[in-house]
Amino acid sequence: MENITHPYLPHLGTTYIVNAQTMLLEPINEDNKKKTIVYEKDRSPFLVEHPPQEILHNSCLYFLSTYEGRKFSTKTLTNIRHKPPIVIDPVTNVYFFSTHSDKNDQNRWLSLQHLRGYETYKKEKTLATLSGNVEVVLPVSKKSFVQQYLKASHLFCRTQFNLEEIREKTDPSYTVEKQVNRLFVVEYLNRIEQTVNKR
Repeated sequence: MENITHPYLPHLGTTYIVNAQTMLLEPINEDNKKKTIVYEKDRSPFLVEHPPQEILHNSCLYFLSTYEGRKFSTKTLTNIRHKPPIVIDPVTNVYFFSTHSDKNDQNRWLSLQHLRGYETYKKEKTLATLSGNVEVVLPVSKKSFVQQYLKASHLFCRTQFNLEEIREKTDPSYTVEKQVNRLFVVEYLNRIEQTVNKR
């Protein structure tokens, strides 16, 4: 297990920080203590001495926000209120979504960017394929998993749309063609939002 010390955030101690290489945070109970198996791209899974939710909280703090603040931003941008996905770092496109409620001990956090595929695995389980063809079995039905994936995709698109809008206002070289493309994106996002909110 690797420990990371944060000189500018000493209260984080040696907590693992989610980054662009993080693919999955999987909870595990060892010696009656909640810990996490971390999956990163191009390396073997490793154990971290903190539960997934604590890792998420500290990772948000590291990237200049709070977990509750990130959840609130998701709700404001997308109107998603049940099991909302979160953006940990919009600069490096680190978006995560959960398999269960964040209060559920079975909850896993997955990276949107590292999901490569998914399929039904037995009853009420999903086989997810991550970067590097890493396969993991998740204790959630495919239907529920797809819904969470759509929510995260929606958040990603909304955030990118906002960033483009900011660029439009600050970059004189922004073209009319890009503005037209943005209108198509808005229509697409509205359709996704209606679909997600109906479920």
